[in-house]
Amino acid sequence: MTKLQEIAEYEDFFIDYHASLPEAITKMNKNANGSVVLLNENFPVAMLTQSDIINALGEKADLSLSIYHYATQVLISVEETRPIEFAIKLFSEHNIRRIVLLDEKKEFAGVVLQERLFDFMGEDISKVEVQQEVDKQLEKRLENEYLLMQQSKLATMGEMIGHIAHQWRQPLAQLGGIFMNLDAAYAHKDLTPEYLEKRINKGNELIKYMSQTIDDFRHFFEPNETEQAFNVEDYIQSAVHIIEASLTYSHIELKVISPKEPLFVQGYASEFSQVILNLLDNAKDILIEREIKQPKIVIETLLINNKVVITVQDNAGGIDEKIIGQIFDIYFSTKRAKGGSGLGLYMSKLIIERKSMGTLDVSNTNEGASFSISLNLD
Repeated sequence: MTKLQEIAEYEDFFIDYHASLPEAITKMNKNANGSVVLLNENFPVAMLTQSDIINALGEKADLSLSIYHYATQVLISVEETRPIEFAIKLFSEHNIRRIVLLDEKKEFAGVVLQERLFDFMGEDISKVEVQQEVDKQLEKRLENEYLLMQQSKLATMGEMIGHIAHQWRQPLAQLGGIFMNLDAAYAHKDLTPEYLEKRINKGNELIKYMSQTIDDFRHFFEPNETEQAFNVEDYIQSAVHIIEASLTYSHIELKVISPKEPLFVQGYASEFSQVILNLLDNAKDILIEREIKQPKIVIETLLINNKVVITVQDNAGGIDEKIIGQIFDIYFSTKRAKGGSGLGLYMSKLIIERKSMGTLDVSNTNEGASFSISLNLD
């Protein structure tokens, strides 16, 4: 059984965490890997990569600080005596390119590079065994993604109940008004059959509207077992119907620009609707947080080069360029203090890109943020 220590790289892969950026760059040039492990005495404390340095230079950071301030990469460390099969599992699960090795004293013992591992494997490890490991990790990943999706829906449930409360407030007040009108008409002997029928019909319309809200809520949490072709506009409207009253309550204008002809895509309809609702919710929250005057959200659906493109734009001023590249990361949230789970955008991207074979991107416009979904026309 081959151990990780047998394929470890050591020379020029470590540096003191108090070192300067030029010293770190020199190390990276020597090891030709674009990374270096930062040590506090002999203990690894962080991983610095070329990307960290480029970001520091691009942001015009204080370059006189020690390199520890610029390191952002996750450091995965294991015992050097572990078998190389264990590294395959780590590379698969964590989507990383480097593993730091520790000796029995938990001190730095080298680095295992993903490319070095696969070069070493060659014909020594059966391709069947590797495929079995890949299949096993894929199955586990899919299971984790399903659990995360359910967790994301649960995290949304509290907000959904708030939306229903806003949806029901006005029709409940109108129903109360109908009863008062009937009572007053009866007291003044003005209650004619025609007036009674008119009031009853109005009450039935309000009850039907409230019932539709419950149906939307139930369909939202109803899992899709199979893919289906669906009209994107129908499920955009489903999400809009849920949040519309909350937007009105917060004095936020919502403009929906629909295509002239129905556009169908293949996928999971309720999960697509969840993505739209999540984008609308995020836009609403940032508009309220920043106290934007004349707040506005625009949803537009277009057909571009045989792709169905849905954009959700706001006028809240945009996303900080320092974090715009992180907003789709799992558990990343700017709303931690307010109970943000950090799952919404991660799951939205997962649904669109993994389950609908589309793309979900974000950019800043002159007015605010613009999220763009691109799906294949069915």
